[in-house]
Amino acid sequence: MARTVTKISKGSGRGLLMLALLFAAVAAILAFIALSRGSNKEAASAADMTKVVVAAQDISARTELKSDMVKTIDVPIDSALSGGYSDTTAVVGQTTRYPLVTNEQVTGLKIGFGKDIEDKGLSSVLPAGMRAFSIKVSEETGVGGMIIPGDLVDVIAILKADTVGVDKAVTIVQGIEVLAVAQEAQEPIPPAAETTATPDASGTLGERPEDSKPNPSARTVTLAVTPEQAQLLALVYTDGEVVLSLRAFGDREPVSPPESNLMPYGALPQAPSQ
Repeated sequence: MARTVTKISKGSGRGLLMLALLFAAVAAILAFIALSRGSNKEAASAADMTKVVVAAQDISARTELKSDMVKTIDVPIDSALSGGYSDTTAVVGQTTRYPLVTNEQVTGLKIGFGKDIEDKGLSSVLPAGMRAFSIKVSEETGVGGMIIPGDLVDVIAILKADTVGVDKAVTIVQGIEVLAVAQEAQEPIPPAAETTATPDASGTLGERPEDSKPNPSARTVTLAVTPEQAQLLALVYTDGEVVLSLRAFGDREPVSPPESNLMPYGALPQAPSQ
């Protein structure tokens, strides 16, 4: 029987080898691209994160913060609160103004002053980003002189017809905390070790003076407002007057009262004076 012998030429073997090397090179390139994409995603993800200081446990108001009460965690940059901290050393020794729950971010609005901080006046009570604004009051416009530091008030603007076309009353700011009445002002919250007082449910910015009482003869009330609210109040003074309306203790719920005027009772609008 005749035997057939198939011979593979040297040229064909060299071609197969080159093809195998080509496939290996393509596979290596694809693997490199995949790894690079994964690394880039991890790097981009890390770049979108930032460290913030949070409570490591539930913490009561007026508690001096210890190192084991706080920790840092990584959060997305857009989840970091304004006024927060990235290092626990910045908050250790400070006193909480309000209760904190586990993993709640610690900000400058939520903590008070350390035990080495002396009373430096109203600026020590005012949170960062807020402004103290004083308005003139009388016994009639200041709730009969019954307002005391720490109370919450609404500010009602009385605008005259020669300015806006018709006499009207408008609530321009709501739930504003009273920092001071005349010269009697809230005091900085002391460290927990230096006070046995029970925190106010309303979470006042400072601590009411122990002997605080109504002052019908007071001629000014100082409020804690935003810069925008301060501008609005200053503008109202040029075109009208303001009256304070006292809120229930701790009531910060916003409301939407419509403006009031006397047109339903027969008042006629008039053109504002030039």
